[in-house]
Amino acid sequence: MRIALATAALLFVTTTPALAADTDRLVWDSDEHAHPTQGRSGTWTPPELFSAREHPGNMIRIKGESPDGREYLMIELTRHDGQRITEGSHEDQKVLVVNRGLGWVDEAGDFDVDHVAYGSDGQISEFDAAIEHHYLDEPDTTFRAKVSYRR
Repeated sequence: MRIALATAALLFVTTTPALAADTDRLVWDSDEHAHPTQGRSGTWTPPELFSAREHPGNMIRIKGESPDGREYLMIELTRHDGQRITEGSHEDQKVLVVNRGLGWVDEAGDFDVDHVAYGSDGQISEFDAAIEHHYLDEPDTTFRAKVSYRR
């Protein structure tokens, strides 16, 4: 599984257009049959279009909106054991993706957190991660996101 995630992340990074900055962005892409995003993609940057916050239950919620306001995306990451999400690889965990009012939970999603830091107020101040969400185990249903957030 880890090899597949690394291969998919490498493919995603090499097929995604290069951005000027390595931080403050949410880049996402999905296969044609991925639920609920069905082949759509986006690249959004803060401050007004993108946020990452920790919520009760140790869930991290990433939200983004396209500059024209037509596309809205929310990703929620949760560990099954209820522990706080830390740096490292988290396989077979709960990942919720919501797009255009429709949501789909993957109870066996994968996310790699490269960096997470908290400010003096306890809120996330920095967050870097790669996320994969699947629709069951069917081919061509993978949603991928790369997050680099600074507040």
